Amino acid sequence: MTDLSIALVMFDGAEEQDVVGPYEMFWWGTTFDNHPEAQDMTEADFSYTFNTNATSRRLPNVFTVAPTTAPITMSSGMRFLADYSFDNVPAANVVVVPGGEGARATEALRANGTLDYIRKVATQADCKYVMSVCTGSFVLGHAGLLDGVHCTTYMNQYNRFEHELPAAKLVRNTSINFVQDGKHLTSNGPCSGLATSLRLVEDHVGTRKKDKLRELLSFVYPTAEGLILKDGTLVEHNV
Repeated sequence: MTDLSIALVMFDGAEEQDVVGPYEMFWWGTTFDNHPEAQDMTEADFSYTFNTNATSRRLPNVFTVAPTTAPITMSSGMRFLADYSFDNVPAANVVVVPGGEGARATEALRANGTLDYIRKVATQADCKYVMSVCTGSFVLGHAGLLDGVHCTTYMNQYNRFEHELPAAKLVRNTSINFVQDGKHLTSNGPCSGLATSLRLVEDHVGTRKKDKLRELLSFVYPTAEGLILKDGTLVEHNV
């Protein structure tokens, strides 16, 4: 996971869970990445790894970025501070885009550089993954990144999505958490971002490490359903 540089985008009105859920998944996945794949996690193993550098929990490869580092008011009223602005953000090869009320403000996102930043990361040659949570797929679409791409969005926004982004290949299926088409991963509602993040981890480092991450975070719910495009066909896949 340390070879991924993951930029989680924030903006006014972004949904809190869409940012925090993936951030936690990627933080834990990176922190415990070196634990032997075939070895069970003991209490001593966990304590040693989790408490290393306990005074600084930030990882250099998992960070938030926004148009400004001033406080941002999120969709449900919490106030967040981004690690970086678009002016000083480190290079990234993964971009994660939230939904929320602010995802509707396309012209504001265009004016403050958010769409340009997302497009820049997503279209560079070394980009590994482009991920959205909930209505963050609208932001990807308005950045020109979903034309001809199989994708999904929050289940209560299907009609609006098809109206605004007719060139995207929307998958209408309320029972799934995510759709993966190559490097593009899009998801259903806010909590679906957890399952989508697990799928990204699995795709990058394998099923065994994904399952261990699931156990570490006590993600004990039934397996989360998704769809992956393989040879032109959407295939069911659980994480």
